[in-house]
Amino acid sequence: MTNQDEINELNSIIKARIGVSKIHGVGVIAIRDISKGEMVYADRMPKLYQVPYGSMNKLFPEVREIILERWPSIINGGRFIAPDARLLSFMNHSERDESNYDPATDTAIRDIKKGEEITENYKTMENWSKIYSWLK
Repeated sequence: MTNQDEINELNSIIKARIGVSKIHGVGVIAIRDISKGEMVYADRMPKLYQVPYGSMNKLFPEVREIILERWPSIINGGRFIAPDARLLSFMNHSERDESNYDPATDTAIRDIKKGEEITENYKTMENWSKIYSWLK
């Protein structure tokens, strides 16, 4: 994969970050608008990238900011993990009418605005009551 391919991939898949949640302290926050039916990429496995520091300006500003704040060694040629990998583990619960993400398809189930928390309905998971007994 070329550097430009990595830049294009990062610009297309990074749509959210870990941030402050009004629901439960930490959550997944959209860094740009996500349309209903669009892939969120919240359940991706980590992948290593190596984009030269001189090419970082080709990344969307919000993507570049997240990468540089987490992996400053990029300035010296260091590699980094896509910052959105495994966001699903930080996803908070919302009831059916309020949730905006479907973990089964990794897609938005309604439009999500930049800055909005991305949430799932834990009750859609088989055997949810055995894990989330606090949900009634």
